[in-house]
Formats: sequence, structure tokens, C-alpha cells
Amino acid sequence: MIPRLLLAAGLTACCLPAQFNLYLLQSGAEVPVPGQYGFGTVSLGDHTDIPFRLRNSGTSSAALTVFSLAGVADFSFVNPPALPQTVSAGGALDFTIRFQPSDPGTSSATFTADGVSVILFGFAPAAAAISVDDGSGTLQPLMADATVDFGQVVRGAMATRRIRLTNPGGTALTIRNVAVVGAPFQLKSPVLPLALAPGSSASMEVDFTPTANGTQHGALEIEQRKFVLAGVGVDPPFPQPEIALTIATTASAQQGQLTVRLPQASKATGTGHVQIELHPSVPALDDNGIQFLITGNQTATFTVNQGDTVGHFGSQDSVGFQTGTTAGDITFKVWFDNSDVTAQATLIIPPEVMGIDSTQAQRTSGGLDLRISAFDNTRSASQLTFRFYDQSGNLLTPGAMTVNSTAAFGQFFGSSDLGGVFGLHAFFPVMGNPAQVASVIVEMVNSAGTARTDPLPFTTP
Repeated sequence: MIPRLLLAAGLTACCLPAQFNLYLLQSGAEVPVPGQYGFGTVSLGDHTDIPFRLRNSGTSSAALTVFSLAGVADFSFVNPPALPQTVSAGGALDFTIRFQPSDPGTSSATFTADGVSVILFGFAPAAAAISVDDGSGTLQPLMADATVDFGQVVRGAMATRRIRLTNPGGTALTIRNVAVVGAPFQLKSPVLPLALAPGSSASMEVDFTPTANGTQHGALEIEQRKFVLAGVGVDPPFPQPEIALTIATTASAQQGQLTVRLPQASKATGTGHVQIELHPSVPALDDNGIQFLITGNQTATFTVNQGDTVGHFGSQDSVGFQTGTTAGDITFKVWFDNSDVTAQATLIIPPEVMGIDSTQAQRTSGGLDLRISAFDNTRSASQLTFRFYDQSGNLLTPGAMTVNSTAAFGQFFGSSDLGGVFGLHAFFPVMGNPAQVASVIVEMVNSAGTARTDPLPFTTP
């Protein structure tokens, strides 16, 4: 008897009737649905989706074997559950029903699930189906409250979207209200009222002409339906810039001016940058002497406003630069923020004999002290020659004194980021009276030739 009783209990549990209830989902909350539910008014060509929840309200699992919609095809499932399946006690299934009317008037259908039957209905007024051409030449259905996107449009330019109204019904329609709200959006429509015979269509255009940057919105109203208009105004492109370089001599240790010129007045407002790049023709770590004077480095920023034909570096229309002390190519590059418009110009700095910036020759009780500030843009200084002269301008014995300084200069330049700048300090002990030595001429040799100083008079501190 005991096994039979257990078997009977098992069979009874497995055959319990369905205990499902239907709920409407509103902001995540469950609202019980009685024997019928109305989808409201939906225009032809539009649709509305309503989320529902089927919950097993019993205390035991229940089998779901029936889940259907019977009636006109205007009602359909968006995401129906798989059948058959078992729903645990308290469990639920979420799904969506779409109402998309195909003809004017009232439509209805019956939703059925195990133990649940609900009548669904909705109304479609006689109205035009609306579609939009997004610019690709293909018409897309336009649902009520949908957005007509114009994309990014340059300020002062215009983008157009074509709106088509079609009468899908069997009776004539009269469109009496078409309007656009929003200053950048303009409507070009047929004369109202607009009569649409059954199956006929009419088109209108909406233009977007932004006068400012950023996202802009408007609204399109057709009869009782409203649509969002959206577009983004962007700056027009900058004119192709030109770099003008003004410099007295294309050589090392020079200063010049850079101007960013525009071939026509700019329609855009924004910020640009210029940058210096060194491409040395000799081995070099860097050359900090190549820089813009207002920043002390190799970049500078300028601004351009609408109507400008040059870039502005602060209050100036040009920026000063210096060429440093390295042979090679100095390239100037210019670009604008958020733009692919660029330009460049190059100065070719040739190899030069060593340049002398300053000298100091002093006579001391112990000898002669000589200091020279100079630069070698080839980094190849090799031989130094010194010739000393008396008060009468005669060459003193032993004559020319030559020093091979290739190794010393190579070691210095190999670790310097100051370009070709160097300082020379030489001291010469004198046997006798240092006052007899009046001046010295120094010759310095590099790969470009020999640089020779004027006679440097010795002074007594």
C-alpha cells in the first residue's frame, strides 16, 4: 500500500493545473491584467511595443504548453518563450507584444496561455504612413517620436532630409497640419491642405543649416504626430596654411620670423601649433638652441578667428625663432586642432667654418690667459693654431703653435646637447716679461675650413 500511495501522490503533483497570471510591466512594477487590455491609438505605419510578464503564482512548478495570439496579424510577439517548458513556483517569463496596425479602425486579438485568456485591442486612425530618406536614397519608416538625424553639418552649409507621406488605406486622406519648430531647421512642404488619394504619396523636405557649433534640436509635427529633429553644427575646415620664413641669412646662430598665412579669410575659429624638428647632417645629440623665442622650446601655439588671414601668436602676427648651431635641415610643421590640415617648410643650414661669439685675452703675472666662446656646426673641430705678436706687430718666437684637439672636441660634443656651442680656455706660461706680448691670432680648423680671429689684444686686469 505504501508504494502505491507514493506513486499516486507523485502523479497528482505532476498533473496540477496551470496557475499562471498575466501582468503588465510598468517601470519594472507588475500591474495585473484583467480580461482585456487596450494598446491605445497607433497611426498607420507606426507601432507600439508593450512588455508583459507571465508569472506562476502557485506553490508548485507548472508546465507552459500554450502560448499564442489569435486574431488579426496586427498583433505579434517580439520575443515569445520557447515551448513547452516548466516554470517553477513563483517563476516568471517576460515577453513583448507589438501592435502595428495595417488598416484604419479597431483591431483585436486574443492572447492565450495555460489558464490565461486576454483580449487585446487597439485603434488606428486613418493617417499617412511616414518615412524618411536619411541621405542615402533609401526610405526608412519613421515611427512617432522617432529622431530624424541630420548628422554633422559644417556651419553655413545645409543638409536635407526628404519626408514621404503615403496613404496606405482605401479612403482619401487630407493632411492639414505640417510644421517645423527650431531655428536651424526649415520646412519645404507642399501646399496645405494636402490631399492623398488611396495608395498615393507626397514628399516634403526639411533642411538643417547650423549657424553655431554643437548639437541642435527641433521638432517636426505632422497632424498629431511629432518627431525629433537633431543635427550637429561643426566648424568649417581651415584654409590650407602656408609657412612664411623671414631670415637675413640661412646659417647657424641666426634669428628669424615665422608667419602662418592663410590664402583666404578663415571661416573657422580655433587653435593651431607650430613645431620645429631638426634633422642634423652631422652626429648630434640635440640642439637646444633651435627654439621659438616666446616659448624657449620647439613648439608654439597660435589662434585663428573667423576672417583672419594670418595666425596670431599672442598679440603678434609672427613668432621669432633661432637656428641653433647644427648643420642640417630645420623643418617647421604647422597643424590645427581637430583638423587634418597641415603644412611644413624647411631651412637648410649648411656646414660652416667655426663661428666666434666672444673673446677675452688677459695678461697675468704668470702668463697669458685666453678665453673664446664659439660654435662648430659640423662637430668636427680638429686643429688649433696660436700666433703671438709683440708691440710692433712682429711674430714672436717660436712662431705658430699648433695643437691637435680632435679627441678633446670629440669627447665634448659626444655628450653635449647644446648644439655646436663650446668654450675654449687656454693658458700660456711666459718666460720673461708678459707685457712684451701684445696680441694673438687664433686659427680653428673643422671640416668646412679654417676660421681666423682678428688680432686679439691682451689686456691687464
